[in-house]
Amino acid sequence: MVELYDTFGIKIYVDHNKTTIKGIDLQKKLAKFFLKKNIPHSLISIFDIANNFEIQRRIKEHSKKIPRYPYIEINGQLWGEGIEVEESEEMDQVLKDLINYKIQGTGEQENNSIVDAFIAGNTMVAVEPETLSIGYLDSGLNLIEWLSLGIVSNIWNPWAVPIEPLDKESDFEFDVIRTNWYGRHQFRKYRFTPSEIVRINSQSVKATLYYKDIQQLDQTNKKNIIIKILNGEDQYIEALEDDIIKMIEIITSRAYLVPNGENQWVSKITI
Repeated sequence: MVELYDTFGIKIYVDHNKTTIKGIDLQKKLAKFFLKKNIPHSLISIFDIANNFEIQRRIKEHSKKIPRYPYIEINGQLWGEGIEVEESEEMDQVLKDLINYKIQGTGEQENNSIVDAFIAGNTMVAVEPETLSIGYLDSGLNLIEWLSLGIVSNIWNPWAVPIEPLDKESDFEFDVIRTNWYGRHQFRKYRFTPSEIVRINSQSVKATLYYKDIQQLDQTNKKNIIIKILNGEDQYIEALEDDIIKMIEIITSRAYLVPNGENQWVSKITI
C-alpha cells in the first residue's frame, strides 16, 4: 500500500465532508483509468484528508483556487484535480515510472480477481474485510480494501457510544441503506429524536446529527434523500417509500426547513 507520506505511487485524496455520489463515481473512474494503464494496484491508495489540514493547505496552494476533490498526487508531487486526469495529454509521461512496474520480490505484476472483475465491469465477490488501522490525522484504503468495500474502523468516531432505549413516545427509528464517502452501501438504523438524529450500527452510536445543522434536504426519488449538514458529511439515505415520507416530515418540521422548489427544502434559520 502507498502510505500517506510515500513518494512513489498514486494517492487519490478525498474529503468526506465534500463527497457526493458524482465524486464517488469519479473516484472509481480514476481507479479504473490507472489500472488500465497497467499500474499495479498496490501503488494506488485513497486517503480521506478531511482532518489533515496540512495536506489541505498544500492542495489549496497548488490549485491556486478552491480545489475540487478527488485531488491527485503522483510520485510525491501534487498533480491536480481528478476530473482532469483522463483528458491530460501529459499523463502517460507523468506515469511512465509506474506503468508496468514490477513489484519487488515477485518480478511480475500483481494479479487479483477483485481488480480483474472491477476492470471488466463484473460483479465482485464480497470479501470479508479486516479492520483497518488509521493514523491520528489521516485514514487510508489501499485499492483492494476500497474495491472490496472494506470497513474503516472509527474514522470519525474514535469511540462507540451505547445506544439509549427507544422512546416510543417521541422517537422514530428506520432501517436504511447509507452510502458513505468511498461508496460503500451500509445497512444502518437512523433514530430521529426530538433534538437530534442518531446513526446506529450494532447497537452503538456511530454519529449524531443535530437538526440545527441541517441546511438542506433533497428528495432524489421516492426511496432516496440527501441530508446536507453544515460543516459535515452529506447523508445519502435509501429507505422504503413510506419511511422516506415520514423522515421528510420529521426533518422538515424539526430542522425548520421550508420548501425551495420541487423535492427540496432549505433551512430558514440564519446562521
